Amino acid sequence: MRLSDERKSWLLGATKTFLDQIGGSPAEEYLVSHRGLAPETVERFRLGFVGGSSVPSGLEQYRGCVSIPYLRRGALGAWSVAAIRFRCVRPECVRHEDGSFREEETHIGHGKVQSMAGDTHRIYNTLAIQESADEIAVCEGEPDTWTSAQCGIPTVGIQGVSGWKSHFDKLFVGYKRVWVLAQGDDAGMTFAGQVAARIPSGLVVPMDKGLDVNRAYRAFGSEAVLNKVGT
Repeated sequence: MRLSDERKSWLLGATKTFLDQIGGSPAEEYLVSHRGLAPETVERFRLGFVGGSSVPSGLEQYRGCVSIPYLRRGALGAWSVAAIRFRCVRPECVRHEDGSFREEETHIGHGKVQSMAGDTHRIYNTLAIQESADEIAVCEGEPDTWTSAQCGIPTVGIQGVSGWKSHFDKLFVGYKRVWVLAQGDDAGMTFAGQVAARIPSGLVVPMDKGLDVNRAYRAFGSEAVLNKVGT
């Protein structure tokens, strides 16, 4: 779906607003203290927080969420935002009563990640495709994408098992290897198998049982992820 210039400007403005609100916020604590992201990674992906008194009209329902802009860079280097997704970090959803973070989050009445009305499935972090690398990784979801990229692997993210669309196939033609990083459970392996089957150079790389990329990183460090892809 081609965005109008007005829509692009609005999305870019919202991204900047949320960026200004992340310092010292619950989103920053969640991303850095719980998810193990370096501040540089948070900045790299322009992650923000929907909080405070300044929220663009129409986005009020996402208060208490991390804002996840889908960044694009044009041929002349200009930045734009194709979409924004929102990951809930409200205390009642991600923390225990003692204030510690839950591993299994509890989101009642809403999804843990939400897209704006009318949005379509997109590849997250397409900037990785613009890098001059002959290998790339594919993850399910944004948090594993942040983590894999932080480990030094060019990585894109897909919005769930049903998020892969046929027109994505051609973007991965010509790579020496496409590592499809799979969560260590049946659903994760199903997702990875379906994606790898569409890519001639695709290879399923499962995490250990019960772990996704982010949990593997937090438990065992970047080597646990890098060793999986032989880096």
